[in-house]
Amino acid sequence: MIRVCLPLCLLLAATLSVAAEIPAEIESCMKQNLPQSTAVQSIELRVVDRSHYEQVLEADIFLKRFAEEQSRVMMVFHEPVDVRGARFLIVEKQPQNDMYIYMPGLFKVRRITSKKISSSIMGTDFSYEDFERIQGMLTDISAEQLPDETLSGRPVYVLASFPEEGSGYSRVSTYIDKKTCIPLKTELFERGDHLRKQMTIDPGNIKQADGIWYPTELLMQDLRDKTETTLVVKNIRIGTEIDDGLFEPEQLKQVDVPSLKP
Repeated sequence: MIRVCLPLCLLLAATLSVAAEIPAEIESCMKQNLPQSTAVQSIELRVVDRSHYEQVLEADIFLKRFAEEQSRVMMVFHEPVDVRGARFLIVEKQPQNDMYIYMPGLFKVRRITSKKISSSIMGTDFSYEDFERIQGMLTDISAEQLPDETLSGRPVYVLASFPEEGSGYSRVSTYIDKKTCIPLKTELFERGDHLRKQMTIDPGNIKQADGIWYPTELLMQDLRDKTETTLVVKNIRIGTEIDDGLFEPEQLKQVDVPSLKP
């Protein structure tokens, strides 16, 4: 299985995983942005609704690679007050990942079913499926390379993938910067081939940390609902030690989460 990286928050893993054969040139490019062991980051999510009202959420994201290159990712919310302490966990598995969410107000850990996969995460324009895809933990049935293009003045690889049944999307088009291997644009199509969402990254917002390229900011737009969410990376660390217990579903409610503040 080859991952097409889209370093986002940690977007260190990828935005799209595909089971089809990808040219060695692209595979090699993608692997350059994969962390060897762990990645942690602090992010800000700026959500703007159709009436232009803005809400800001703050969260930390923890990623750890386990045996056989399987990963676990946990997202912990700190602001605003009504979501403080909420946690979202993805455990990478085949053929389908396990996902869990803990809301302090409910005092229980709940498993996210396939029926909820297209639901919004905390009112943002990212669904649970989007987050899986961004973290490189989602496997699509097929993919194909299309002719190269130029985007924002930069040469890009173009890939089209076709998600498996149960996905909220019928097709995903990804435009990958040849220099940094970061997807500058990702288009997410609904059934009927309608463009539902678009995620974009300004090349000027791409930085490096320990040899890994990542975007400091990206924009997700819901073209149907006329809403958008800007994700801003405030702090990022590669290779820091993270206890395995942080990623156990049974511990999601009470585990101590390390602070990322300097």
